[in-house]
Amino acid sequence: MKKLLLILLVSGVLLLITNLVFSFHDFKEVPVQLEVSVYDSANDEFGEAVLIDDQEEIEDFIQSVNKAGHENGAYEVTRFEDYKVRMVYKDGSTDTLRLWLNFGDDFDMFQTDKTVGIYKLKNDGAREVIREILE
Repeated sequence: MKKLLLILLVSGVLLLITNLVFSFHDFKEVPVQLEVSVYDSANDEFGEAVLIDDQEEIEDFIQSVNKAGHENGAYEVTRFEDYKVRMVYKDGSTDTLRLWLNFGDDFDMFQTDKTVGIYKLKNDGAREVIREILE
């Protein structure tokens, strides 16, 4: 019995350490402002940017994009992104996130200027939060 308990305890500790070491988010820093532009396909251009500076909404946005899975590589994109989100940080630096809604049957896709590869967002709750914030 002691041996089984010890094995379970060691397994639990190893699982916790593995989870802490290997679970990271690409978007650790929360921006102070989001500048959101929507693509207007009728005019073939992005509309004027709308500023979001509500910290609660920005934190919800970052928590949601952190639920996406990162993949190295690229997809062939045949249409403009639906949203361009310029993230402005406290130190004045920026990063731009390009978001394609319903890129696949069950996911949205985005990429940023500062990371290599793409992100697939399959979490329906996170997808809904992002849509509510950007609309």
